[in-house]
Amino acid sequence: MKKLKYIFLICFAALMSCEDYLEKEPYNILTDEKVWQNEKLVEGVIANLYDRMPTSPFSEFAMQSTDEAMWSGSGDSQNRVNSIPTGWYTYYDYGYIRDINLFIEKAMESGLKNKEQFIAEARFIRAFVYFEKVKRMGGVPLITKTYTYGGPDNIDELRMSRAKESEIYDFIYSELEDIKGKLTEDKNPARATKWAAIALEARAMIYAGSIAKYNAQMSQPVALQGDVIGISQGKANDYYGKALAAVEALNGQFDLEADYYSIFSNKNKTEVIYAVDYKNPNKRHSFTYQNSTPSAKEDNAEGSHITPYLEMVESYEKLDGTSGNIETQDADGNWILFEKPEDVFANRDKRLASTILYANQMFRNSRVSVQAGQVVYNETTKEYDVVTGGLGEADSKGRLITGWDGPSENLQYISNTGFYLKKYVSESPGAGQRSTLADNWYPVFRYAEMLLIGAEAALETGNQEKAKAFINRVRERAGFKANSLSNVTLNDIVKERKVEMAFEGHRYFDLKRWRKAEDVLSGKAYHSLYGFLVVHPGSEKDGKYIYKKLEAPRLFNSKKKFEWRNYYSAMPQNALDRNPKLIKNPGH
Repeated sequence: MKKLKYIFLICFAALMSCEDYLEKEPYNILTDEKVWQNEKLVEGVIANLYDRMPTSPFSEFAMQSTDEAMWSGSGDSQNRVNSIPTGWYTYYDYGYIRDINLFIEKAMESGLKNKEQFIAEARFIRAFVYFEKVKRMGGVPLITKTYTYGGPDNIDELRMSRAKESEIYDFIYSELEDIKGKLTEDKNPARATKWAAIALEARAMIYAGSIAKYNAQMSQPVALQGDVIGISQGKANDYYGKALAAVEALNGQFDLEADYYSIFSNKNKTEVIYAVDYKNPNKRHSFTYQNSTPSAKEDNAEGSHITPYLEMVESYEKLDGTSGNIETQDADGNWILFEKPEDVFANRDKRLASTILYANQMFRNSRVSVQAGQVVYNETTKEYDVVTGGLGEADSKGRLITGWDGPSENLQYISNTGFYLKKYVSESPGAGQRSTLADNWYPVFRYAEMLLIGAEAALETGNQEKAKAFINRVRERAGFKANSLSNVTLNDIVKERKVEMAFEGHRYFDLKRWRKAEDVLSGKAYHSLYGFLVVHPGSEKDGKYIYKKLEAPRLFNSKKKFEWRNYYSAMPQNALDRNPKLIKNPGH
């Protein structure tokens, strides 16, 4: 069962060869008695359930929803979004829930040797799905068995009301508590294990705790009748306590990988608890092809979709603990000169160089060629003229004018911010080619997140010493001295999660659960950082580099707007139309 996703293809093909199963819907296959007499075929069916999990791997969409990055690929539509549409993050797949419930029921009825393991895995998947629903939409119908349509007379029995938001979180917790002892303790990141169940438990409980605490502190709490939206503030400590206990249950089972970049490229199991795995040639992804720098492309199309904002880069502190804000001018307004273009990023949190590519950084056996142009001294005006050229163009003395990797204020597939994404971009040969693509994995749960959940839960329950121990372990891996934080605040947690889990799909939901999204995202302008070579023969400035900050180009609505109603996504209209017992979320 180690390679469930691939076993499914073989097993399912064998099943198809027996009869004309191509005409059957998935639940018809689940109800076929031949399946439940053959453990290999059941492995194939549950592999299909795994494959449908809403893990959102490599989501460029999520990377652009907050203050992390902008779109530098083809077209402008993604950069014209100002207010986030209420349906963007809706997830309401009850056909999938039915298939999971049916699988559980059929496994219970079967005589399979490993049925308890199969059932526990399916319940893990179901708990994961309900977490993805509740974190987006709040309370949803809680359906844990299959129902059969018996005609118009019983249709009302099939229409379920929405459960309380807290009831969904409580269900997730009780399910995971019940199954974690029935799951394998093997360290297999491609499969539901005891450790994956505990990790999901920790994540779900920290969400529930923060919603219970911080929603109540809003000037206008987000609420809906019957507590379908909103959790009583009195439940916060219990949820935080459960999150902390889950993290402590993982102690000694996992550790932090020394090389941060390798977590996402080398499939090292030291830190990763659960991941969406890929393997050539059966299952691959196109993220490297879509996000390679122009100078390192292996293909002649696409590339440079996601380019981080300057603000994201500045989130990485200096190793002395001071702000990561980049100074480009001194107190008198003079440009600060740098010997090398990368010097502006020196002595910073090591995660920066493992997450984001900047000027002159080594990657894929070459240096990132980022330079916006030259500033050339004009002897007549005694001023500096900005000179730009085509990508890779040099002046008469062979000095680079504009880098092969831009940046550009208007070109597509070229960074518009001066930065590229490194995280998830594979250095393996062929990973950026359409004919081969990449097979590095997408971590869903990893131990660093668990440590930060532990820090947050300890802080919220008044245990400052545990909070410091958890968060400082993560910071020490990033290059900070031991015990670099002597006092932990929620703001420290917010900042640490932003940089540790950058581009992993957490930022948007973190800001929502802390009820900080309106303040952090609304009305903020985002910027680029463009570097220039100084050309001034005979001056000590000649050959040095300066940087200029500018509002990020191609952002037609440069200031995002997070609205109060965005704290919960919209219920799908077709579900509302079919079921009059459902109610809309606030503000929709």
